Amino acid sequence: MHIFLPSLLLSKRNPTDLCRWGFSLSICLGLVLVVGCTSGPAAKHCTDSGPMAYSAHEDSLGIKDFLALSSAEQESRRVQSRIWLDRFSDAPTSSARVQALGNATGLAPDNPRVWLQLAHYWRWLGDYLKTVGCLDAAAKAVRNHTPGIHSWEKKEMQRRTALARAWMHYDRGEWRQGLDWARAARRIAPGDSAVRQIYGLLAGHSSMRSEAQEIADDLGRLDDGDMDVNWILASYRISTRQYRQAFNLVMDLHPNKEHQAECWREMGEIAEHLGEWSWANRWYDESAHALPFRDTSCVSVLRNSRMKPGSKKTRQKVWLAYDKYYITGSYSAYTNLAFKRFQRATESHTKGFWAGQVVNAAGTLLRKGVDKAWTYRARGLVFAYGEKTDRSIRDLRRASELLADVGRRDLKTESTLGNLLLKKKNHLAALKHLTMAVEIDPEKARIWQDLGLAYVMSDRPQEAEESFSRALELNPNLATSWYNRGLLHLHHKNYSLAVADLQEAARLAPDNQDVIDLYQKARVLAR
Repeated sequence: MHIFLPSLLLSKRNPTDLCRWGFSLSICLGLVLVVGCTSGPAAKHCTDSGPMAYSAHEDSLGIKDFLALSSAEQESRRVQSRIWLDRFSDAPTSSARVQALGNATGLAPDNPRVWLQLAHYWRWLGDYLKTVGCLDAAAKAVRNHTPGIHSWEKKEMQRRTALARAWMHYDRGEWRQGLDWARAARRIAPGDSAVRQIYGLLAGHSSMRSEAQEIADDLGRLDDGDMDVNWILASYRISTRQYRQAFNLVMDLHPNKEHQAECWREMGEIAEHLGEWSWANRWYDESAHALPFRDTSCVSVLRNSRMKPGSKKTRQKVWLAYDKYYITGSYSAYTNLAFKRFQRATESHTKGFWAGQVVNAAGTLLRKGVDKAWTYRARGLVFAYGEKTDRSIRDLRRASELLADVGRRDLKTESTLGNLLLKKKNHLAALKHLTMAVEIDPEKARIWQDLGLAYVMSDRPQEAEESFSRALELNPNLATSWYNRGLLHLHHKNYSLAVADLQEAARLAPDNQDVIDLYQKARVLAR
């Protein structure tokens, strides 16, 4: 019996239009200019600059090509680079400042200081691939013994690069990877307070209680007013889900200056875990005010619902650059915003962009243990759209399990999971989820159609025919249901019924030769 499988319930992507957003959306994007820090609507003149690396891209060089130039040519380019660095210092907007840094690195890529400054901007924009690229370039510049850099300064550049990598992984909830870089920084400067700060935070989030406590004690002995102590102690409480104890540790905290934005943001996340919505909003506001940018022309702030459905009071603030990129605020609210925009998008490029945003943001959210059921659901549906079937099934199964644990059932999760399992020919598992889906909402024709297919594959023809008939009652234009019900009739030698169903299928799908051929065969058998 040759059954027809329906297409995915989600719309299809155009594979020529989408990048490999399952790993990093940054592959899809050119460089974009970073922006300011405070709240307020985005300025009308502010638009995403799109792909831009340098004003004169043909003049930019990688460090290998740069070092192959003559000494005179290298010096000439360094002179031009310094001109752009002077413009960077005087630039009134962040857009102009980033452009100046881009030009400076393109002309003379052997200056690690400039690469580190540029990495700083990309990190706060949330473009981690660009951040890594800048940090890699800084490391290459240090290794190549740039003229004018002394041995002590080389060590300092190595320390700063390792610290920047550690903070980048901290932002993403990648505690173990960050810890590796914090250890590298500690080998370079074991007594450095900035190194101990990030090492303590990452150790705490990695559930390394003794190490986190030891660093907190050391910092406390050096300065009994050091605000990092409670932050580090709270990070361990977060790792063990002792959110109330973490909240009590940070409630009266006034973070140290350099990493205020990160500390306030984590305090907001602790408050979200506990449902302390007013505290969360207050601390996210503080995080936004502490961001290290001075130009605010392209920053907007909005209040959005979180991943887990809730009342209006659970809505949280999130700050965006160019109305797209996460800067600070509630990561759950941002992930939900990205998912909503993904669902609404009609153009393949826009849908692909927001798919990448959802996948990357959901990964961070899951590593931080926030709203896991709904986050798995969103990422699973995005993976289904991108035809990453195995990943989608894995995420949607996890979402279904977590929702069941709290007595919830979700139609989209169950119906999409059943559809995907059908495509993998796992009809018994599909039957379970599709049965649940029609119990949630018995008025969805396509779910009945999928259920009929699952029954056919399970050799239960009576239930299959009933399911196809129900689907056609709800939507008479489903060619697949007419075809498969006709096929069932044909299989059981009910030729007149088969002809009637296949005739309707042929009318609805006149270009499908398989349907036409089977219809003709049924007519012959009927005669």
